[in-house]
Parts: sequence; C-alpha cells; structure tokens
Amino acid sequence: MPLVPTPPATPRGYSAVELARAAGVSTGTIKHWFAEGLMDKPVFRGRRTTYGREHLVRALAIKKLREQNLLLPEIKRRLAAIPLEEMAKEVLPPEPSESAAPGAGERADTEELGRAWRRVELMPGLELHVRADAGAVIHRMAAEIREKYGCEREEGRR
Repeated sequence: MPLVPTPPATPRGYSAVELARAAGVSTGTIKHWFAEGLMDKPVFRGRRTTYGREHLVRALAIKKLREQNLLLPEIKRRLAAIPLEEMAKEVLPPEPSESAAPGAGERADTEELGRAWRRVELMPGLELHVRADAGAVIHRMAAEIREKYGCEREEGRR
C-alpha cells in the first residue's frame, strides 16, 4: 500500500535510530514491520536513508494496535482502511497553535531572538522549555514528562 506523501517532521527526516526511538520500539522491530509490509520502505541511501512523518505515524499506529494484542495481519488490514491523516490524529498530539490559550502550568513565551517557546511547569521551581516549532514527538514527550512528574502528581501526594 503506497503511503500518502507528507512533509517530514524535520527538514531532513528521521534516521532509522531516530524513528525507532520516536516510536518507542527497536530498530529490529521497525525492520520487521517493513518486512511484513506494514510500512513502505524509503529509498535506500545507506546510512543516509531517511524516514518521513508518514513512517513515524504508521509506526506509532502499529505500536498502539500491537498494545491491543492485535496480530500483524489484522493490523495490516486496519491500517489499509485508515487514511494517514486520520492515523496521525490518533497517535500524534495536536500541534500547538499560536492562537490557542496556554493550559494551566504552561504559557507561551517569546525569546529575544524571536523563537517561540512553551514553558511547561512541572512543579514550583522546575520548568521544561519546549520550542513551539519542535515536532509532534517532542511535544508528546513533554506531555508525558509533565504527566509523570508534574504538579498534579506532587499535589496528590500531600
């Protein structure tokens, strides 16, 4: 099944290691999914082979379906029926919009150099700074860090 071309998350794309890390699986697992036909292989360029946003979306979707104990043939069937952007909505966090009001513990901030940053307050005295134009994987990681180590967790212990 051909992938719908979409711009990669970064201008250069992902290396195999970066793709595996972003999806939370091993490079061997990614290779296995390619061999099983769950993802289309990119153009091979040796160590310079890059993987795009569509590879990340599909890898995250496959992982999510595997966590539901589905077998690879069933996952392949389901993925064939879902457009890439629908998949992306399910597995990637929404990109922060400039006009959206920041949530509790977060506020939009602009540095002198003009780069927009998000501050994610984990607890009083501890912040995580995430560049607003960072990819969806980075924003997802920040949300996971906040969920695991954030203020709500601390307040719940008191």
